[in-house]
Amino acid sequence: MARAPENRLADFGGQPVFGPPIVGVADGDDPLFARFREVVSPDHILPRELLEQAHGGPVEPVRVVVWVLPFTERVRESNREGLWPSRLYSLARNNGGALNHLLRERVVELLCGEGCAAVAPVLTEAYNSFRSPEHTFTSTWSERHAAFAAGLGRFGLNNALITARGTSVRIGSVVTDLAVEPTPRRYADHRAPCRASGGRLCGRCMERCPVGAVSTEGMDKTLCYGMRKAVREKFMDVYAAEMHMLRAPVVKSGSRDATYSLGCALCMNGVPCEACDPFADRVEDGNA
Repeated sequence: MARAPENRLADFGGQPVFGPPIVGVADGDDPLFARFREVVSPDHILPRELLEQAHGGPVEPVRVVVWVLPFTERVRESNREGLWPSRLYSLARNNGGALNHLLRERVVELLCGEGCAAVAPVLTEAYNSFRSPEHTFTSTWSERHAAFAAGLGRFGLNNALITARGTSVRIGSVVTDLAVEPTPRRYADHRAPCRASGGRLCGRCMERCPVGAVSTEGMDKTLCYGMRKAVREKFMDVYAAEMHMLRAPVVKSGSRDATYSLGCALCMNGVPCEACDPFADRVEDGNA
């Protein structure tokens, strides 16, 4: 990551996109992955099934390696004010997504080069993201949920994973038979204290959202999607014409097109959990 040219933004004087990552490991046979078929999608990928299909036979062990890529302070700082995501954040988000795509490929290549079986779920034909009557928007592999299984964080009021590097991050993952110990989970409850309390412990993300998508009930995915769509419509053509944006495959309803990706993340910047877990010490007997 430190050497990757894609981690530098030429339009901002070579500004890095991401700082040093953190990594966690989940047992691919953890019952949580079956549970994700209830809370994420009935078609959520099971790590063992995916890896054995890619490998062509049984494998032991099955591990899900997950990394968290934190945006640098300058990128985060640029997105703390205003009603629209900053120009710097938008470019960092887009190019960071393309870099994360390359990183998944590279990690799989390195592991296979060492004689391991390895596959990145979101790079396979089994991966899809789509609209769902039950979950509004969902996918067949959630890297946020994989990160939770790997002990990397709990979910905040805005549905973001609050990691040790905060919520202003991107997440990637691979499934492998590399014999590495799973990361202990310090919690049983998937909810960070802010989510468990309905925002009473903080709630700053509710104030930051310009369309009111975050409430004491959590995230309204439809309102959030509307904001992200408005960002794309307002800025995509301008940014693509004026800045060095990288393309990466975007999967939607079975289609895979190399394109640009813009978002918002105002609720993840200018908040206490932007770059850390402010509730890290609020763990009692493994529960939030």
